[in-house]
Amino acid sequence: MKIEKTVITVFVLCLTIASFVSSSNAENNRKLWSNMCASCHDGKTAPDMESLRAKYRTVDEFTAAVESKGHRCMNILKNDESLIKKIAKEIGLK
Repeated sequence: MKIEKTVITVFVLCLTIASFVSSSNAENNRKLWSNMCASCHDGKTAPDMESLRAKYRTVDEFTAAVESKGHRCMNILKNDESLIKKIAKEIGLK
């Protein structure tokens, strides 16, 4: 009886840990582009993802353009180079 309770407790603990890890990974895999950029970068208001990929070949080129030439609505990103680089990688720049 004691062994059964121990096995059940360990099993429940493992399920809890697995659930926590999977929810953390889901948050980390959230797409920055779709959450922060896609609503404006729709091809009408601002260039869409494909246009940006065609215009900028590298992450560094994209980052420099956002920091120096970005529209004033991009000011929120201009001081966060690491975030710009993450978005650039997410849209497929190397």
